[in-house]
Amino acid sequence: MRNGWRVAVVMPAFNEEAQIESAIQSVPSWVDSLVVVDDGSTDMTYQQAKSVLPEFGKIVRTTGLGVGGAISRGYEVVISQLDSDNENTDDWAAVVMAGDGQMDPQDIDNLLTPLTRVPFVKGDRFSHHEGLGEMPKNRRFGSWVLGKLTSVASGREVKDPQCGYTAVTVDALRQWDWVSEWQGYGYPNWWLLNLGAGSIPFESVPVKSVYRDEKSGIKVFKFLPRISLLLLVGLWRRGWNWYVKGEGKTPITSRLAVSSTWFSAILLMSTLPILIFLEPPSFALIPAVLGLLAVTWKLDQTEVHRRLNNL
Repeated sequence: MRNGWRVAVVMPAFNEEAQIESAIQSVPSWVDSLVVVDDGSTDMTYQQAKSVLPEFGKIVRTTGLGVGGAISRGYEVVISQLDSDNENTDDWAAVVMAGDGQMDPQDIDNLLTPLTRVPFVKGDRFSHHEGLGEMPKNRRFGSWVLGKLTSVASGREVKDPQCGYTAVTVDALRQWDWVSEWQGYGYPNWWLLNLGAGSIPFESVPVKSVYRDEKSGIKVFKFLPRISLLLLVGLWRRGWNWYVKGEGKTPITSRLAVSSTWFSAILLMSTLPILIFLEPPSFALIPAVLGLLAVTWKLDQTEVHRRLNNL
């Protein structure tokens, strides 16, 4: 037991032969279970991992699912293993530690502590007292932009959405049917969208940023538009369900207010291209659009807090 929890670590890995041994060896001995998911590596990741796998560990192979799919598969293995052992899962938590070794095992305690209050906890590298360390500047910029976009789309403030260092209760994993529906790099954003849409409470805790000489497979300026589109779709889906369809017993006053300001802003934005190409160009509507969007955000935050307080 650790902070009242028994812990299973899920470790996704793809072509991490240089880092996988140290990543596995960094897992604390008090961890109850380790599931390494080799997601179609073409190097020696599997062999290296197997050579240092502890007694409480196992390794499974998948065929290029993507990091989100690999994590989901790891969760499935953990749940299946617990069920086969007839374990009561009330006090079990699953922690994700990537196979690239960028997660400090000393931070696991920070992730576990809030699980008595919320079912999901995520790491926040921006809030750690040592800062972001050697995180590349393009990654910092991308994370900052996606933090703002994810906050708007989910309705919840998120500073470091791309941090994959997380802890979740196994009982929650059993209940959430959306966990395996997104396979790729946008997996953390997908989680935050669904947590926001379902008014599921979560907390963020500071975790250390660990960077050495490894290279990320993420191409920021290719990744950013793709995830931005995911977030835009998520925002529309949440807005439509909450304020147009009224799911979750949204008060009629909130539905009318948010719908009117949001669609008015969209209507005004659709006219901006015409105004910009006038001679001379006119930007008079831009303050009005920004004002309507700010009001919509404020009204949405009121509804978010109402739902969380009524849990």
